[in-house]
Amino acid sequence: MDSAAAVRHPAPSPRSRFQALGSSVLALIGVLLMAGLVALFPGSDEPLGTDAPADVFSAARAGEHIDAIATGPRPPGSTAHAAARDHLVAVLEDLGWSTRVDSGVGWMARSGEATQRGARVQNIVATRAGTDPTGTVVLAAHYDTVRGSPGASDDGIGVGTVLEVARAIESGPPSRNDVVVLLTDGEENGLLGAHRFVGTESVRAGPVVVLNHEARGNAGTPTTFRITSPNGVLINSLAGAPGANADSLTELIFEALPNDTDFRRFAEHGHHALDTAISAGSAYYHSPLDTPDRLSRTSLQHMGDTSLATARTLAGSDLTTVDDGGDQVVTTAPWGLLHLPRWAEVVGAIVLAGVVGAIVVLRVRRGETSAWQAGAAVAVSLLAAVLAAGAAWLPWWIVQTVDPGMAAPVADEPYRPGVFQFAAVVAALGVLLVARSWWGRGRPAAALTCGAFTLVAVLALAGIPFAGVPLTMLVLVLPTALGLLVALLLPQDDTVWPLVAIALGALGSLIFGLPAVLVSFDAGLLYGAPVAGLFVAFTFAAVLPLCEPFASTTRGLVVSATGTIAIVVVGTLLAGYLNRDGATDPRQEYLWYSLDADRGAAVWGSPDGPRSDWSEGLLTTGPESLPTAFPWREHRPMYHGPAPVADLEAPEVEILEDTTGGSARKIRLRLSSPRNAQAVGLWIDNTTAHVHGATVDGFRAEPSDDFGFLFWAPGADGIEVELTLSMLESRLGVRVADLGDDLGEVAGFEPPADRVVVQPTVAVTRTLQL
Repeated sequence: MDSAAAVRHPAPSPRSRFQALGSSVLALIGVLLMAGLVALFPGSDEPLGTDAPADVFSAARAGEHIDAIATGPRPPGSTAHAAARDHLVAVLEDLGWSTRVDSGVGWMARSGEATQRGARVQNIVATRAGTDPTGTVVLAAHYDTVRGSPGASDDGIGVGTVLEVARAIESGPPSRNDVVVLLTDGEENGLLGAHRFVGTESVRAGPVVVLNHEARGNAGTPTTFRITSPNGVLINSLAGAPGANADSLTELIFEALPNDTDFRRFAEHGHHALDTAISAGSAYYHSPLDTPDRLSRTSLQHMGDTSLATARTLAGSDLTTVDDGGDQVVTTAPWGLLHLPRWAEVVGAIVLAGVVGAIVVLRVRRGETSAWQAGAAVAVSLLAAVLAAGAAWLPWWIVQTVDPGMAAPVADEPYRPGVFQFAAVVAALGVLLVARSWWGRGRPAAALTCGAFTLVAVLALAGIPFAGVPLTMLVLVLPTALGLLVALLLPQDDTVWPLVAIALGALGSLIFGLPAVLVSFDAGLLYGAPVAGLFVAFTFAAVLPLCEPFASTTRGLVVSATGTIAIVVVGTLLAGYLNRDGATDPRQEYLWYSLDADRGAAVWGSPDGPRSDWSEGLLTTGPESLPTAFPWREHRPMYHGPAPVADLEAPEVEILEDTTGGSARKIRLRLSSPRNAQAVGLWIDNTTAHVHGATVDGFRAEPSDDFGFLFWAPGADGIEVELTLSMLESRLGVRVADLGDDLGEVAGFEPPADRVVVQPTVAVTRTLQL
């Protein structure tokens, strides 16, 4: 500070410094307590019983449908799948809805994957005609599951929600628009039922709006994480629903996860859609332990209340206005959805930059910092935020490295993640406290505040091309930045109102920041912890103005670092103890079996490394690709080991028609499974022929040089495959396989009582020259 500044701002007395420090401490504690109450104790939907009024959603009534279908795994082609379909059809017919089962082929040809996927899907479609329809509202969920999982949450919660919403709608007066219940098939194998629906469905009139219901766990707050564009009408409808949660930023985060939903097919086809899911409790995702008793009925009630209100609003709206609704961005506030036009988000980012710029200019002019110090603080703030994200991720990474079996293999999540989440937050906060203590040794605290705010403003401006990013930065920092600007503009001899302005601004930021930290963990520790660490950093920036009176010393730096390390270590050890082997539900392991019928040899395989002594004894080699044993895995690495040879019949290939002209050949085959497996597959040896045309069970597939497919629910008679080829050799080389999920077919197989097998697979393969 120069001498002129010193004259303008004489050093405060020790007593005034002590009073300022005390006031700041009280203000900080008060802000944290009030924001914490909002974040940690949100209102929740109490599950309603079967005696609830007919026109409201009841989790108990919805749960009865989940109990009925989630008695076992429901992959297409299984007995349980057929039983679930029959139950669902009967329920909709009893409601009086016009119900049909649409059977046909669904298909997926994913870029970068040689193995295409298909199935004979059986979508359930039920319609309630509107009085004067302007469009159609579709209530969608999928009723199939992955192998080995009863799917009470994925997607039992969606099925139960849709059926109970349909019942509640039926109990009321007729709707203006048509309402359709769509229970798709084959979602887990490639969004196959949705592919069939968008390619063949017909509606009576107007646009189609789909409310899709999903799950990536068995608990948590249902969040609408994807909405098609234009979304103005859809968000306005959702905003009127009780307990609605939505965030434009989640779409960017979701794209980083290895998941997808039927929403993609609806959006690609031009339908309007909202994608809503729960994602906490992801250790149970795609697991044999995804059972009805483990599904949160509070989450079910919450999803149902929101879906019913949104569906009723859309069913009574003029849906022809959806296309002209404009684009909005949205986030969740304690009082409901905060949504504004996309252009307002851009303006907000510019306003934030202006407010931050004004703060920096005022503080530089008043001698509280210098321009170069504020600039250096931007770099320090960026480094601290990155380190905070890494520190939040580190405790779980260390534990997974030491004890990989603690994580459920599908989502890399422990059964009891709460203490790990706490350790992640403390680790991130500790990094920030250390950074703040280090900076405060001889450097003005005002500079760090200016640097942190400038960083957030720059991120908001840089994020303008990505909907939701500027809005997130705005709600996290703009309130406290405005509060600080007001405080700087107030008379400087006033010691009360400037502090009140800063405290109110910080409270406004924290009521968004603290819930953002907590919600981040719904994505799991692997993905969510570093995101939570970033939100801790942004939230920390919001309270920096309140922390400026706190002096920093070498002792404070040591205490911050030591305390953080101690808490993180103790928290991690406690979390490990709570999740130790034998203290939780059985631990999970992948285990697949493949029998080579040509050689009479078999292997155990897994896309995941062994997680226990038991699996280490089976999976003794790898990882390396096993295209012969698991051809649908292509060249992706597998852990493997020798397995006993089971007495299983191999898939059969019958040539129905074969014509050749020069190097061109057209061949029609029947591919079947004598053991009535749930899926069959065929892969062409590209050294013997190239595929120029392919039809599978009547569906025209994508030809390619590396052609192959996996087809579910082929039935006892199998499927017909027609290939148009250019031959490179005199004989056509093909690899065929069939897949089931009963590892009990392997003599002597019995997992330990404290282990469950995720997505069990029993494959039989053979190679033919045709």
